[in-house]
Amino acid sequence: MDRKRKDSIDDWFRSGDWNIEDIFNNLDSEFQKMRKQMDGLMRDAVEGTIPDNANKNPFVFGFSVKTGPDGFPIFEEFGNTRIRPFRSKGEEPVVDTSREPLTDINESDDQIAITVELPGVNKEDIDINVMEDKVEVNVKTESRKYFKSIDLKSIVETESSKATYTNGILDLVLTKKESEKPKGTKVKVD
Repeated sequence: MDRKRKDSIDDWFRSGDWNIEDIFNNLDSEFQKMRKQMDGLMRDAVEGTIPDNANKNPFVFGFSVKTGPDGFPIFEEFGNTRIRPFRSKGEEPVVDTSREPLTDINESDDQIAITVELPGVNKEDIDINVMEDKVEVNVKTESRKYFKSIDLKSIVETESSKATYTNGILDLVLTKKESEKPKGTKVKVD
């Protein structure tokens, strides 16, 4: 099953042509590369050569994989370590003071449901800003800092947003704006 996909520097399938066997044939080597990078981060931490802002913050880096609506895998990173999973030699990671939380987005015909993992905070600490085409979730407490900016594929009605927070999980439901149906004139065929 061959598929075409647009190129992206961070895309594991950037070669354009790939099939399902390629995923499993290359996965082991990709994880070995990631392990080398994580070993490098740990070595830097032990040797004391990590960036100053990383001395007070733990390294958190992870990713989730799911299948997108087009059938292609979608890799989403989370954590506070900003690195490309398969970066070039000499490219240094950046450790941020805030973590990017793990996020899941599900879209139906009329709604967008967003789930964000925010453990260890109170609901009063969560700041959510919903724009027509973007959502920002921000938490700044003394012990926890999270930030996530989510670009939406559809325009939403900002006033209809509803959020609940239970056991470290933020659920946000947004209602899509009804698109105007194209106006036109029906033409009779003679």
